[in-house]
This record gives sequence, C-alpha cells and structure tokens, in this order.
Amino acid sequence: MSARPVLDQPVSSEEVRSRFAENLRRLRERSGVSQETLARMCDLHRTEVSLLERRLRSPRLDTLIILAEGLELASLAELVEGIG
Repeated sequence: MSARPVLDQPVSSEEVRSRFAENLRRLRERSGVSQETLARMCDLHRTEVSLLERRLRSPRLDTLIILAEGLELASLAELVEGIG
C-alpha cells in the first residue's frame, strides 16, 4: 500500500470552489454549450450550473459525476484538476 501525499498547506473551501468553478466554466465553454444547455443535458436545475460557476455552491459527488458525463469528459479528474 502506498503512502498518501501530504499537502503543504490545507486547502480552503473557497479555494476548492474557485478552482472547480474555473474548471467547470473552461470545460463547458470548450464544449460550446451554455449553462442552461449543460443543465438540461445533465438534468440539473438551470441555476445549479450558474451557482457552481459563480463559486456560490460546492458540488456533491453525484453532481460531479453527472457533469463529467454531460460534458463527455475522459475522466472526472478534469473537473477537479488543480485542487489539492
């Protein structure tokens, strides 16, 4: 069993929301869809994507999976890139 890496500094929830929001917006725009279209594709309420991109809400694990599938990402890791 390998040891887990230790973070030098704890990551604040604000930093997590900020990085996630940047990733989500970048990936959504790369896909060429609006927030409303992405929400419809993922069967989410239209304000959910907006709240996530504006750093006002943190996603639940199931929401991360739904967004990754909706955006047709190769890996869920693309949404959480640079976090931690």
